[in-house]
Amino acid sequence: MNDMTARFRDIRDDLDRQVQDRTKQVVRSEQLASVGFLAAGVAHEINNPLASIAMCAESLEGRVDEVVFRDDADRDVVRTYLRMIQDEAFRCKEITEKLLDFSRIGEVRRQDTDLRELVQGVIDMLRHVGKYDDKHLDFTSGDPVYASINGQEIKQVVLNLVINALDSLDSGGTVTVDVVERNGQALLTVADNGCGMTPEVQEHLFEPFFTRRRNGQGTGLGLSIAFRIVADHEGAIDVHSDGPGQGSRFRVRLPASRTHKEIAHRYQAA
Repeated sequence: MNDMTARFRDIRDDLDRQVQDRTKQVVRSEQLASVGFLAAGVAHEINNPLASIAMCAESLEGRVDEVVFRDDADRDVVRTYLRMIQDEAFRCKEITEKLLDFSRIGEVRRQDTDLRELVQGVIDMLRHVGKYDDKHLDFTSGDPVYASINGQEIKQVVLNLVINALDSLDSGGTVTVDVVERNGQALLTVADNGCGMTPEVQEHLFEPFFTRRRNGQGTGLGLSIAFRIVADHEGAIDVHSDGPGQGSRFRVRLPASRTHKEIAHRYQAA
């Protein structure tokens, strides 16, 4: 009797955890949708004055040589400040573009895509990025895994996850990427042995403008956009870390393509 009671208690606790996790996901999705609606309006309003600032600074820089200065040092100072204005204006423009990406909703064209091939393309590209030369990026081998996706959007998800993992590493660290099909789901896992995360960081990681990058750079929108894209594909994304210095693991779950699964089954039965 005691064993049965204990089993029921375990089942109840597990169901409670599932309900709590699902509630958090729903609340997070609603929050992201609200922020996305606001972000779209803000981005559109900011883009026009930013373009004017950048254009005026560029025009003034071209006329600096026509202005009489007391010495060349003054001219160099003015030119330096004008370039800083341009650089910061374009940096703000990049942020507003990401805000628009974050807020973009609607039907997108999807097709059956081999996730392993898509991920391989992203990894091949990142292996040529010089700043990651002292880090290892491994992709485990396996069979093709198909899902009905928008290739460009899921490629953005993979890129964000892998770059975040690489940025968390010290020199000599390793990121391992894996794609498998299990129980009708396509599973993408990105694991690293980098700086790891506290439970508090994991709790807020997918919120807009939240960033864990050690160098303090980044807009804090990459993982929020990834979360939104995966949710739009009727999938889920979660993160786990045992704590600071223990590395991290991101896992994306997407519905596997039934068409290719049926074809593979026919070949196996033949």
